Amino acid sequence: MIASLFAVLLLQTAPAAAAPVCTATVAPPAGLEAWSSAPGMTADAIPPGKNIALTLRPVDGVTFPLTPARPPAPGTFGGVYHVTVATAGTYRVVLQNGAWIDLVRDGKSLTSAGHMEGAPCSGIRKIVDFDLQTGTYSVQLSGAKTPQMRILIAAK
Repeated sequence: MIASLFAVLLLQTAPAAAAPVCTATVAPPAGLEAWSSAPGMTADAIPPGKNIALTLRPVDGVTFPLTPARPPAPGTFGGVYHVTVATAGTYRVVLQNGAWIDLVRDGKSLTSAGHMEGAPCSGIRKIVDFDLQTGTYSVQLSGAKTPQMRILIAAK
């Protein structure tokens, strides 16, 4: 009993793991080199291969074509954009900050083909892969904690 109490007290006083201190920017993974370029701006279309800066809106003011697969928490941010894919293949959706991503086409949300976190100090928080055919997709972002978001959609 005393040993258990001591262990709990020790854990409570142990310092939390600190986030890495970035003294240099880590290069993005192969195929995502555009992430290192200055971001462009967009109204609602995200051109593939371009690093874009978005300003999201409070989610309670966003009309999503399809209800997000993960309901966004109150007080978070989101937006709806479009991407047109000219060549079928696997595409990566790269985000600067955490947010839920739904790619929607023909009234259905696509299932991701894979996901990962960006390397520490790369400026990339999230990478989600989708297998896409040619055509236009709605990109729904929701649940972001801040209104500023960089995004890159690039062929893998």
